[in-house]
Amino acid sequence: MSTPRVSVIIPVYNAGAYLRRALASLDAQSYRDFEVVIVDDGSTDARTLAVLDAARARPNVAVHRTPNQGPARARNTAIERARGAYILPLDADDYLAPSFLARTAAVLDAEPDVGIVYTWVGLVGDHYGVWRTGGFSLEELLSRCTIHVCSLYRREVWADVGGYDPRFVESCEDWDFWLGAAARGWRARGIPEVLAYYRRAASSRERAARAPGVSANLMRSLVQKHRRLYEDHLEAALGGMYERLSSAGLLLERIYNHPAMRLAVRLRSLVRRAPA
Repeated sequence: MSTPRVSVIIPVYNAGAYLRRALASLDAQSYRDFEVVIVDDGSTDARTLAVLDAARARPNVAVHRTPNQGPARARNTAIERARGAYILPLDADDYLAPSFLARTAAVLDAEPDVGIVYTWVGLVGDHYGVWRTGGFSLEELLSRCTIHVCSLYRREVWADVGGYDPRFVESCEDWDFWLGAAARGWRARGIPEVLAYYRRAASSRERAARAPGVSANLMRSLVQKHRRLYEDHLEAALGGMYERLSSAGLLLERIYNHPAMRLAVRLRSLVRRAPA
């Protein structure tokens, strides 16, 4: 078999409700020089196992089964078994626009000094809108994860960073990975167009990672691992975090001050006061 240019790696854990959509988006790609490497991270759901069984019959798809160890280790396992020079992590509940691989692979082909290509991201499921991702400077990444996990990169980036850190089980393994890449001097190029779609559902890890205590522990783990970077860029990191917090506060103020929202609050107050 010829070596594919791109390896799409998909960690799967009981995501059968969405995996077909992810695979269908790969079938629709205009760029065809790719393989799909799926790691079943110990799924037990019957629907997921049925989709995986069907995927095994595809000529460009490999499915590997492992005990449940989390998405970071599952991605590393998939990349170790992948053959492509370019790596695209795709979560099982996300999907791609038909031109994603064609647009992103062209950048890596044409610009050897670029290691990572990311796009804008459409938000689907339990959230809505467009995530206008970027940039990729060390200072920006110290305060927030600026790009989505579904970004195309050279295999050398993964090797240089040392892969995804399996200590980040709840979330942030992608943020840690991008931060490690930026710290090692890797450059990224953004395509200002929605070419990937990020789903949030009730079962999403990202939702659970925002729970009180969990998010703080994740941030502590990130700072502990990259303490020297945070110490060297303390002002930029804290300034970026404060700016993001202030922006969120302003957004909430605009929502609560909207006439429709103010009317809804007044109506709720009147209903509560009404006699039984």
